[in-house]
Amino acid sequence: MKKIKNLFSAINTKITVLFLLLFIPLFLAGFSIYKYGYTSVKQEITDSSTSQLSLYAHSLSDEITRIQLSCYQLASNEDINYLANAYSIMGEYERSQYILRTAQLLSILQNSSSFIESAAIYIPAMKKTISVNDSEPGIIFEDYMNHQGKKDSQNNSIYYEKNQICLYIQCPIILTSESDLSELFVLKITFSNRAIEEMLKYYTQFPDSYIILSSDDGSFFLTSDLPSEKESPSELMTTVTTVEHTGLSLTSCISTAQLFGKIKDYRFIWFIYFLLALLIIVLFSFALHHMLNRPIRYLMNAIKTVESGNYQISSKPYQSRDEFRTLYKAFAKMAHNLDDLIHQVYEQKILTQKAELKQLQSQINPHFLYNSFFNIYRLAKDEDCDNIIVFSQYLGKYYQYITRNASSEVPLIAEYEHAQNYCNIQLFRFHDRLQIEISPLPERFHSLMVPRIIIQPIIENAFEHGLQNVDAPCIKIDILEENQVLTIRIQDNGPKLSPEIFENLSEKLNTTEQTLETTALINIHRRLRMKYGPFAGITLTQEGVCGLTVSIHIPIN
Repeated sequence: MKKIKNLFSAINTKITVLFLLLFIPLFLAGFSIYKYGYTSVKQEITDSSTSQLSLYAHSLSDEITRIQLSCYQLASNEDINYLANAYSIMGEYERSQYILRTAQLLSILQNSSSFIESAAIYIPAMKKTISVNDSEPGIIFEDYMNHQGKKDSQNNSIYYEKNQICLYIQCPIILTSESDLSELFVLKITFSNRAIEEMLKYYTQFPDSYIILSSDDGSFFLTSDLPSEKESPSELMTTVTTVEHTGLSLTSCISTAQLFGKIKDYRFIWFIYFLLALLIIVLFSFALHHMLNRPIRYLMNAIKTVESGNYQISSKPYQSRDEFRTLYKAFAKMAHNLDDLIHQVYEQKILTQKAELKQLQSQINPHFLYNSFFNIYRLAKDEDCDNIIVFSQYLGKYYQYITRNASSEVPLIAEYEHAQNYCNIQLFRFHDRLQIEISPLPERFHSLMVPRIIIQPIIENAFEHGLQNVDAPCIKIDILEENQVLTIRIQDNGPKLSPEIFENLSEKLNTTEQTLETTALINIHRRLRMKYGPFAGITLTQEGVCGLTVSIHIPIN
């Protein structure tokens, strides 16, 4: 997880990501333009194909309508109507002449359109059919009467027989079941499937595509050449349109591969463009990694070496002649200078600390020693041997602790007991006038290592400067913990310091100058700062009408 986090925080990764962030909007814009163009062109091709099929349907509908009109014109021909109505009174010669004329009219109608395969007319009075090629008595009328029983509501003249389109025209136009069949003749036009297939083939524009002409009731179905199963395209675009006034529909099935093949070629070109762009990004990332990662890695290794405490960095490992070389050499030089400076400052501070500690130990107050001897004298004069024994033990422990030079740091419990020992000595001095309240030190702080002699000198300052002329002197020592900082608070009930003295003393604690006079309070404050940092040290406060509070702050961690 840490390696992944470091990878994403690397500068070359960030530059690559920035390059991608700049490239992605351009890529998305190009893709959107391509998608919009692809959709628009595809829709235009689809609309064009639909419009073209509609044009074919309209053309077929016009041709069928024209044939119907020609049939109606033929049905109103005087010769045919005369033959149908006067056949029974006509002579043989006259009959043959009118039949010949009717056959010629049928031939003209048949030759007027390539869609007409045959044209025939059935005259009930003759009880036979007149056609261009042959006569089939009674068949047309029987077929027509069969169709009348299942007449299509949409078209009264077009019917489908044996998968062929047939057009029936009756005369007169209205026929009831009670009409005189002798006055009726029926004109039948049979459409040529071959001609229709040729037309459908002509309309088919693309290979592997076809057009179907079918009736709405499914009784007629005709198509151009259907592809074989092997050649049949997997995807087809199907378009359906109605041939008006005929009950027929045109269905176009076009291979999408043929219809949109060129567009898919452009999609392939765009995909190649995308792969090339991605390849450029990858090559750019590798080049960036080679140019930046190697020198940065050298510099990071040097920084980690300094972090581990080793300031001896060689400037030889990185030999490239670029800005990183200058940066690396400058860092190596700075590390060497820093190493020299740290040694100088560290040695100077250690010497100063030891000198200040020895100076503090040598600054034993002679008045304290005199008063101690005087207390022993007074107890001896009163023959108070028990208190002499106790006082001698307190005094011996006190001098043993302050004159010991074995270590500059001790557990906090030892320092705290030394301060309690000093307070017990002072109780003998002041007799019943002195009151001392000492809070117990929590056990979890007993092993905390602290500099020696940091509590007792502050209590001694309170006796010397704060409680000299107080009738009922009082010392209170509290232990506080807040925000991972241990605070030892020492309060007295002596007179308050003047604002000038209090401010001057506070400024001395906050200054870092080494040339100032070193008092016990300043010495302790500096040693705490040297060990624990800027959050440690001593602070002064004055609360109420009297007394001074000195707080010792020690970070627990």
